[in-house]
Amino acid sequence: MYRHTRLALKGALLLSCSCLPVPGLADEKDELALVMRQLDQVQASLARARALGVRSTDDGRFYFDYVRAGQDIQAMKQGISQYLEPSRAQPRDTATVAGRYRQERAQ
Repeated sequence: MYRHTRLALKGALLLSCSCLPVPGLADEKDELALVMRQLDQVQASLARARALGVRSTDDGRFYFDYVRAGQDIQAMKQGISQYLEPSRAQPRDTATVAGRYRQERAQ
């Protein structure tokens, strides 16, 4: 009887473990949400670095383009947001269709 109880407990343990989500295999949306949070952190770090760079007296030949880096991060965030929450198709603008196809010839 002890053996059967032990086997039943092992079976129950295996069954319960197989029902748990694997922490290493998050779905795509969770990973992209994590990327969005990380991009927010990168933006905050860039803002701090930019503030420190303004105070710096180093007039070297090269400089870091904080504006362009911020624009690139914003473009990545916008693309991920559009992928995660796509908007429905918008109705087309009917004003762009002229509708008048018969014209008089010039004499």
